[in-house]
Amino acid sequence: MEQKDEKFETMLLACGGNEGSQENTWYLDIGVSNHMCGKRSTFMDLHESVSDNVSFGDNSKTHVKGKGKILIRVKDGRHEFISNVYYVPNMKNNILSLGQLLEKGYDIHMKDSSLSMGETI
Repeated sequence: MEQKDEKFETMLLACGGNEGSQENTWYLDIGVSNHMCGKRSTFMDLHESVSDNVSFGDNSKTHVKGKGKILIRVKDGRHEFISNVYYVPNMKNNILSLGQLLEKGYDIHMKDSSLSMGETI
């Protein structure tokens, strides 16, 4: 009998309330491999030749229609680029991958009910 080692990743996303639009809200997620955004106009630079599929915890899949960079406003009012973001037209919420940020050198701390993040010097 042959056994296959399969890796399953689960994406958990929690949001509350219906306050305003979700298109400019970014959720931090430790379980996803890539940053993802569903709004084309958010991208400052998009390479639509990149094509892939993403799978979700409910076994659904959707198509990636490009990969690029976006400009976000951080808490102190400054703007920063986030690169290697998948354009996934069917996404209703935007997701930042904490794993991908760690790979890029960000320092992430979680304590009590807060999370802080910054670039490692």
